[in-house]
Amino acid sequence: VAVGSGLRAVLTMFEFGQNDPKMDSGSRIVRLGLARSMKPTAPFHGIVLSTMTKVVVSAADRELVLSNGIAGVNCSWNRLDEIPWDRLRRCGQHRTLPFLIAANTVNYGRPWKLNTAEAIAATLAIVGLREQAEELLQPFSWGSEFLRLNEEMLDGYAAQSSSVGVREWQEDYLARCAAERSKRQAEGMDLPPSCSSGEEEDDDD
Repeated sequence: VAVGSGLRAVLTMFEFGQNDPKMDSGSRIVRLGLARSMKPTAPFHGIVLSTMTKVVVSAADRELVLSNGIAGVNCSWNRLDEIPWDRLRRCGQHRTLPFLIAANTVNYGRPWKLNTAEAIAATLAIVGLREQAEELLQPFSWGSEFLRLNEEMLDGYAAQSSSVGVREWQEDYLARCAAERSKRQAEGMDLPPSCSSGEEEDDDD
């Protein structure tokens, strides 16, 4: 969909009501009119952001995103096992995100633990819709920090033409991080969070 000078995707999310709507990023972007909420039974034919696939989002998904949109799964990291993934697998094309760092107030600095708004914004940036990604994050105090923390990664992923290319770029990046970690440890220095790869579980923000 073309609006003004830029292309835009329709943003939606499957809502499961697991988080406090006053604090939840997905609920907030719906209230602001930046996305719309869907019931888990609603039909959807675009990109579904999911932990149930190994296919990472890439620039190859751009046309599907523009024609059919992006759907997040608005739920808590601590309650993923309650999501009816078998039903959702019949909706759209499932994609997962490559290595990125959360900037939200709940999981700041933690890899992989993005909230719904961060995940959708990252997808937009990777498929080349950076302007819409920035607009989506603008209402959040940590929005610009998310883009700053992940600038190198988002640019690197967006430059790849396929899911395989994104995965390879990610592995190269993490290998460089590991080398930097070893060097800094040898020098007695701490590594910043952008090159950490541990995982923890917390609620969405």
